[in-house]
Amino acid sequence: MRKAAKDEYWKYVPWARANTANRVYPCSIAEGFQSGDIYVNEGTDVETVLFWHNCGFAYISGRVSERILEEIMSDICPMDRRRMLLITEDELAVGFFRQKGREIGRRIEYGYAGKISPVPSDLDIRKIDGKNIHAITGRIIPSFSWEETNFLKNGSGYLAFFQDRYCGTAFSAAVSSEEVDIGVEVAAEYRGRGIASALVQKMCARGS
Repeated sequence: MRKAAKDEYWKYVPWARANTANRVYPCSIAEGFQSGDIYVNEGTDVETVLFWHNCGFAYISGRVSERILEEIMSDICPMDRRRMLLITEDELAVGFFRQKGREIGRRIEYGYAGKISPVPSDLDIRKIDGKNIHAITGRIIPSFSWEETNFLKNGSGYLAFFQDRYCGTAFSAAVSSEEVDIGVEVAAEYRGRGIASALVQKMCARGS
């Protein structure tokens, strides 16, 4: 497979939108909102497109074959220190990597049903900006999937404070022209108080 040039990413937007496992992460790359790489099979007719997001999530659109999977594992992954977490519903790909001894898991996604929960009265929710972004701690934070300047330009999110102590965040982990994937994390000692729900509601109300 060859690495596509940035100025041809637009060609692969239809491939990103056709991905059966997820659309927003592939589209975030192809549409130029977030960083990542696109690989296409060599030849005159493109049959397979690999989208590899900066955070490590990867998606295959089009035809999947053992030859392509072997090339991804043996040639593409070793060229980059970034992790590759391939998210796919293709049974051939799952079986291939299981035989190779790679860890197999499941990524669960939730849609927003529009249910409104009461926001804790003692919770202070603030929009993420250049002044408070460094207050965010944890694993699921903007730097997980964004370069900071790019997030402040194309992303959005909120921080939660309880008695002026940071306790959680929700942010646009992936952004496309049609969809947003929301990442959310609450510090362990503050869980079970409705903080995650309040943060996600704020994101959804904003239309982010």
